[in-house]
Amino acid sequence: MVAITKSTLVNGIYKNFYNRLKSQVTTVSLSVSPGSQTIQTYSSSYSDIDFSSKSNFPILVINSPNIPQEQFTFGKTVVNGNIEIEIYATNSQAADKFLDSINNAIETYKGTFAGVGLRMLEVDDTDSDFVEHGKIKIHIRKVKWKFLYYYSRTKAF
Repeated sequence: MVAITKSTLVNGIYKNFYNRLKSQVTTVSLSVSPGSQTIQTYSSSYSDIDFSSKSNFPILVINSPNIPQEQFTFGKTVVNGNIEIEIYATNSQAADKFLDSINNAIETYKGTFAGVGLRMLEVDDTDSDFVEHGKIKIHIRKVKWKFLYYYSRTKAF
């Protein structure tokens, strides 16, 4: 896990989710042909992805976290943040199984996330859709995880 500080909020939070998902969410077994699918690309942005062939899929996108902040106490600030994770697959069963794998990878490591200060991790929202790109049908699953992160406020003199 990567340490998070108030000066590295976005990058620190992002790297913790990225590292966890990259190490835990790799391949799913399918009951249809092909028998399994393996993530081809881990990305931070949808726009970085090339949709030129089915062999480019599945793609896992870990978006930058949203980190709205508010004063918690006189000396502390709370980040009431969330992070959206998307899976793009050419098979709907694979998309569903990857979504389960993503959620399991976060849920089973809540204690590890808490160790770097990310607390109250919960699924906030899910969504599913599909798009057609030429002859490729792309199944999209999204999950938004919310969290809390507390840090000490900078004192003004």
